[in-house]
Amino acid sequence: MRCIAHRGFAGLYPENTLTAVRQAADRADMIEVDVRQCRSGDPVVIHDETVDRVTDSTGVVADISLATLQSMDVLETGEGVPSLEAVLRAVPDDVGLNLELKEPGLVERVLELLEEFDTEILLSSFDVETLATARDLDPSVDRALIVDSSSEAAIERAASLDCTAIHPHWRLVDFALLERAHRSDLAVNVWPINDPERATEYEKMGVDGVIVDEPAACR
Repeated sequence: MRCIAHRGFAGLYPENTLTAVRQAADRADMIEVDVRQCRSGDPVVIHDETVDRVTDSTGVVADISLATLQSMDVLETGEGVPSLEAVLRAVPDDVGLNLELKEPGLVERVLELLEEFDTEILLSSFDVETLATARDLDPSVDRALIVDSSSEAAIERAASLDCTAIHPHWRLVDFALLERAHRSDLAVNVWPINDPERATEYEKMGVDGVIVDEPAACR
């Protein structure tokens, strides 16, 4: 079962920062980060639509320049909001990267950037159109549908999009879901798991990966 560091182990390190990515790389099989676009269209790594929660500034990410984002202080680390390129450069070759695309219109720029790197990539999104665009532009890049409700329909949807994985909320996961997903050749990566005992239970059930805030959940 793969250990996927949610926002770079956000329970332990400042989320979606280069520090988190570098630290998580020592203990995770894959690192999950959130991707948006700034004013220039460059992909940047931040979860929220605004910078208000995680920086010393305010404003909508899409309205702010890359240089300004990089000059902000994220969670009192002294680090700015990183570009996706910087994150890709920080990830070791033997650690995968799960890019959650937070908004439409990102796919083409992200795929162009990925051409420069050999990192194992999994593109994930709640948005079906985003995943469909990614498939049409470059079917060789793996994709995952994130699910927080109606899992049975979501499995069919993910399979129809030629996804390689489905990311259901832990409340949706049972043996029936796992059987249906695996029958459709979909890996199942569950989120968010922060209890080591629950992670062990899911491993025994046959879950393929857990997306966690704390590395202790991966034992």
